[in-house]
Amino acid sequence: MTKAQSVKYGLSSLTLLSALVLTGCSSTNPNAHLPAAVKTAGSADQISTHKSDQLAGPELLISAGQNNGSYNNMRRALVRSSLPEENTIQLSEWVNFFPYNYPQPQGRIPFAAMSEMANTPWNSATKLLRIAVKADDLQTSLRRDANLVVFVGTDGVDLALVKLSLNHLVNQLSAQDSLSIITSADDKNVLLAPTNDKDKMLSAINNLKSGTTGDDTERLSQAYTLAKKHFIDDGINRVILAGSSNFDVGFKNTLDIQSFFSDNQTAGISLTVLGFTAHKFHPSALADIAYIGDGVYDYIDNERDADKVWSKQLTSTQTPVAKDFSMKVEFNPNYVQAYRLLGYQAPTQSDNDLADKGVVVTGQTLTALYEIVPVGSSVNWSGEQFTPSFNSFLNKTKEMAMVHLRYNKPTAQGESQRVELPVPESQMRTTLDNSSQDFRFAAAVAAFAEQLKDNGETTGQFTLDNTLQLARDGQGSDKFGLRGEFIQLVQNAQKALPNSSPVKGQGK
Repeated sequence: MTKAQSVKYGLSSLTLLSALVLTGCSSTNPNAHLPAAVKTAGSADQISTHKSDQLAGPELLISAGQNNGSYNNMRRALVRSSLPEENTIQLSEWVNFFPYNYPQPQGRIPFAAMSEMANTPWNSATKLLRIAVKADDLQTSLRRDANLVVFVGTDGVDLALVKLSLNHLVNQLSAQDSLSIITSADDKNVLLAPTNDKDKMLSAINNLKSGTTGDDTERLSQAYTLAKKHFIDDGINRVILAGSSNFDVGFKNTLDIQSFFSDNQTAGISLTVLGFTAHKFHPSALADIAYIGDGVYDYIDNERDADKVWSKQLTSTQTPVAKDFSMKVEFNPNYVQAYRLLGYQAPTQSDNDLADKGVVVTGQTLTALYEIVPVGSSVNWSGEQFTPSFNSFLNKTKEMAMVHLRYNKPTAQGESQRVELPVPESQMRTTLDNSSQDFRFAAAVAAFAEQLKDNGETTGQFTLDNTLQLARDGQGSDKFGLRGEFIQLVQNAQKALPNSSPVKGQGK
């Protein structure tokens, strides 16, 4: 998870400006009662001793600068039949790594949300609530002509993987698209002048070489200049920054990055940042650049990643639809005794410094999982948990919870806009067998992260055999083969775990 996704506490009351009518709608009017108070570099899953006394609990932030480095680190380890280090396991990143069937926004509201709940697979005494949020991508329904400028930081990167990835990009370009390439290793800076000739593109990619010969920040500036010069009205105009995950593009600190992206040279040009194979997971300099530059960050570790990334990037305008997005879920004390949010943590001060600057672009998504103790159940949890407030307005309704979304329009100043999604009490009666494939698969990913992180302390008697069955039940059509790959990774983990592990299972 990046600085763009974290947990934050304590906001003042806001005015409800809009209501959301979506999947999971309520039995009461969400406008009738107003509640009180209502992103992937920071590590997830650290336990905080802070307990929220707000009516709505921990707040999730989201922006374009997401990170999938933790998942790729796990995958790389298990492919080699070794286990990932516990401190690199970030449940929220793993769950958000996969595409899901998200709801589509309706009308003028730039977000859609849905809720789904069923029995928790690893604890029969609790319920698992899945909240899915998606930013408007109606602007991405038609493939637009693309003006792409790639800047490759070639020093210390897996050039073979970079070349493979860029070949995937070229294969998806049309005759109306142009591509240019700038590299840190080329004395002339511009390895490929803007062209729509695929033979020239492939030849330039094949000629990529390692090294660095100049000022990388100047070359990034040159990439933006090229993108501006060949700007396509109503098209996709994008700078693509690619390098090893610790490539800093010559920026010395956060202020340098902020200064660069505050310049008019970057206005109107979207940013895609791609990190390539790192031998060990660590916070990514490129992820920070993506976050501050309102860009999208992706991590490419193999050919399947490249296929997924370019399929997404070439259908997305990355048009900003909102900024300062946050989500809170408020629970009804008549139905919920306690709850915990899986896989997020309270932010550091540096996270808070950047939190309100995140821009959300077309197609951005967020999946969050809450484990809930229903009223009357007896469950003892270790670590952080939250208790619903009896002062909540929900205690007079039949809503089990209320999802509060807050955001600003991309260029707006001042008071935020609000959207609400009621979660009806009836969802508490859904069985796991009647849940969606997306629900079961996300739950399997969460279970796997918990099992590897605490060796069954959280998931109890739920073994990797159970995780495998749950993932298979939720595999579905699996467009990019990522869910099938996950199932294989769970099997690899079973082989790597010692026989004494309580989560190992039979390995069948």
